[in-house]
Amino acid sequence: MSSWERSRYIPWSRAQQAQTGDPTQEDVDLDTQKERVFRQLAREAAREEDDARRKKKGLVDGDGDVDASAESSGSAGDGDGDDGGPPAHNTVLGFKSSVPYRFEDLLRNVAFGGTIGSITGSVFGFMDGMKSAGDSSVLKKASNAAKGRYLLQGTARSGMIFGGFFGGFHAGKYGVRVLCDPGDYAEMAIAGALGIGAMAARPQTRPSVPYAAMLIAMDAFNTYMREYT
Repeated sequence: MSSWERSRYIPWSRAQQAQTGDPTQEDVDLDTQKERVFRQLAREAAREEDDARRKKKGLVDGDGDVDASAESSGSAGDGDGDDGGPPAHNTVLGFKSSVPYRFEDLLRNVAFGGTIGSITGSVFGFMDGMKSAGDSSVLKKASNAAKGRYLLQGTARSGMIFGGFFGGFHAGKYGVRVLCDPGDYAEMAIAGALGIGAMAARPQTRPSVPYAAMLIAMDAFNTYMREYT
């Protein structure tokens, strides 16, 4: 079953709700079980994709069983995964992570961050341009065409800056997850510190640091709502 099919079919029968007599506690337990099922399905999908890649390389036979040579080479990492997921492996930094690196996932994260950052940055740039046009005595006397060009240039520049920042932020999150997998909020803290530090280091992008911090806060709030609602 492909990962797309898994997203359409969720076996909720795996989530066994505890009968504690307390409706509030039962709701919490059910939410916890749902999250466990989602994570287990994601690990199973990742393992199927990993088996498919090994099969192409001749490491897995036609029945999906791993060859003895491949299993002996990966026996050092066996038993580190839970619920049948991919085993944890040692990264180049010496940490353990069960998230394998995939260029497709990296590209997907960069594309998502770049798209959201470009849209949000364009809005920020347009708002700043309107404010500057209203405060500047020179622009007040300029023609409507000149004002339009000024707004367009500011919007495009802000969209590219924030698109690059948020795309790099999500790439950093994915890199941290692959290298040490410390958790969602630790990933955001590390990637956010690197991204904001890079923006603050350049005088041209330093005024955009508050907006960049706002983007990271929105991403953290989205993660919180996804986990607890």
